[in-house]
Amino acid sequence: MRHESHVQETSFHAGGKGYNALRALKVGEVVSPLTGRIRVGAPTVYSVQVSRDEHLDPENLHFLNHSCVPNTFLDTEASHVIAIRPIAEGEPLSFFYPSTEWEMGNPFPCACGATACLGTITGASALPAAVLEGYALNAHIRELLAERDATGALVGD
Repeated sequence: MRHESHVQETSFHAGGKGYNALRALKVGEVVSPLTGRIRVGAPTVYSVQVSRDEHLDPENLHFLNHSCVPNTFLDTEASHVIAIRPIAEGEPLSFFYPSTEWEMGNPFPCACGATACLGTITGASALPAAVLEGYALNAHIRELLAERDATGALVGD
């Protein structure tokens, strides 16, 4: 099934880039296909982890920003981005980076401004399971968390 993209690239006042919704979107609606070149190896600033060892370079979504209170989910199994809450036309689009990333190629201080902001975004491996329970996570992240937590490894070990 082919999905068209409902995102528009914009420049933000802080000098960064991002995407805004081209139209209002309902919960569960496909925002954009997730396409690109699959590669094995270390993550990059633009890659999206799609399995334990694979990363996707989604050229159509290089500027989909992070938020600790996201409005989209990158479903790596279905290969699309979906709305996880109603999104107004023109609203900035964001996803929760640890939902796809075990370890970030370029950790960064979060500037999402949410009350529940996590501070520094380093990937799911550095977060306690209790924090991640409130987020939709891709299968490879859930599997890696289960393995980590079964070994009794502490965050940061």
